[in-house]
Amino acid sequence: MTRPSAKAPSASARSQRAFRERMREKGLVPRQVFIRPHHREILATLELALRETVLPDRYRHLEAYSAMTQPWTTLALHEALAEHVERERLPFHLSLERGSDPTIAISLPDHGDLIIHLMASGEQLFASTPLCVGSQVADRVAFNDACLRLNPLNPLSNIGLQNFNGEDVYVVFGELSTRSPLANIVEEIDVLARNTLQAAEALRPYMSERG
Repeated sequence: MTRPSAKAPSASARSQRAFRERMREKGLVPRQVFIRPHHREILATLELALRETVLPDRYRHLEAYSAMTQPWTTLALHEALAEHVERERLPFHLSLERGSDPTIAISLPDHGDLIIHLMASGEQLFASTPLCVGSQVADRVAFNDACLRLNPLNPLSNIGLQNFNGEDVYVVFGELSTRSPLANIVEEIDVLARNTLQAAEALRPYMSERG
């Protein structure tokens, strides 16, 4: 008894196979997505744009929402932030403080010219801003207790203590992965600024009058 011969692939199947091979030769990979039916045309347009090595200018802002395959360095992050701030017209003023450990200083006019510092190191991105110096606090024990009670209320930020030039400085800080999308980093900056102003107001009763 002879086996029936395998059915030859249809012209449509051969065309699809050839198409997939051409796409792979260009370094493209297939991805399955689920969308609303009325977004089909948008997806088709985006698919063509995503086949390009560099996204067209009208889609460059989408890169801010993409996960990083390589960790940010401080210098690379400063360059990307500067471009993003200019393109989105964000109320941020950036400067790069060079040194053995470069730091990005971000002044926020909409938050009382608060300055937030960003520094990337390995897999960690550290964002911080001064809250007050220890000499401004009337009762350090009560102040420290208030800080600890305030921390859980601002889960995206924490209050800590650092020493600068021999003086204790209270700081509000947050941490992110250096592989975080740019949009997440911008959000962290805004949240940290708002939490700092809220913490300063909540802790005002513990400050000395001369502070």
